[in-house]
Amino acid sequence: MREENVNLIVKAVKDYKESKNLENLLEIIRGYSELGFSGEVKEYMEEFIEKGGNIGDLVKISKDMPEEIRNIICSGEVEVDEEFDADSFLEMGELLWEIGSPDEAKDNYLKAFEYYGFLGNKNAAEQVLKTLKENYPDDRDVKTLVFKDSKQEVISNLKDFIAGPPEDETDLRYALGKSFHGENLLSEAEFNYRRVLELDNNHRSKRLLVALLRDKGSFEESLELARELKGEEKLEELYSISQSLKDSGKTREGEVVLREIYRIAPDFKNVKELLGMQRTAQKEKEEEEEIEKVYVDAALEREKKVKVGDSGKRDEDFEGKKIVFL
Repeated sequence: MREENVNLIVKAVKDYKESKNLENLLEIIRGYSELGFSGEVKEYMEEFIEKGGNIGDLVKISKDMPEEIRNIICSGEVEVDEEFDADSFLEMGELLWEIGSPDEAKDNYLKAFEYYGFLGNKNAAEQVLKTLKENYPDDRDVKTLVFKDSKQEVISNLKDFIAGPPEDETDLRYALGKSFHGENLLSEAEFNYRRVLELDNNHRSKRLLVALLRDKGSFEESLELARELKGEEKLEELYSISQSLKDSGKTREGEVVLREIYRIAPDFKNVKELLGMQRTAQKEKEEEEEIEKVYVDAALEREKKVKVGDSGKRDEDFEGKKIVFL
């Protein structure tokens, strides 16, 4: 069942990101509710209501919610009948009024008024209240009716609510993180991996977070976490980071990581060869630059000598010409 819930949540989150359909939000809320994630239920419920979602739809799935959340939207003031909605009660009230059953009509009008208030539909609630006052001008209960925006009250209570963790949070968040990661929902995967590490810093999710951060280009933090790994896992992740650095154009930084691996395990994979090739290439480049410098210096020296020689010869010729002239 828990695996099904995890898959349901991941699919619903992916669908919601693509469609922004409120039905997907309800699926997300239901999935987190069944796993006992009060924090996520709270956040997605707030989003559902603020984007125009119907509180009645939340009530219909409230049986699966953590009790503390359920109490916020089902305070007991309004008992929601799943067979009817506010419009249905209003229609029934009007029909009963027309056929001459005012008492039964009144009950349905009142129910419609409560539902509209519960759903935050102020205009519809005030219209029903107007009808009640016209049809029952002397009724004491009707005279005391006041619209109460339950929708805003629910949102306010949700914002004040402090969520507690579910049972088996570590295992559940690890499963969620892997599933989100598999669907390339990286922000959701990262959130769950980080929460797991808050609960258990030595959890195996650390390696997955290292890979995630590496893939998104967060090399500094990825390296920091990779250095906390042990044994072969540490070497493997450091090696992968070095290659990613090289692929992203950060060749020098990648070589630094390779040297770090070499100090730990000189014979790991082809680290020795990679470093050797890089050293040889660097050495050859330096030698070529040195040879080129020698040739350049020699050329400059020859040019200097030629200039000095020409100048001396011109001076001698001039002196000679002077003597001949005299």
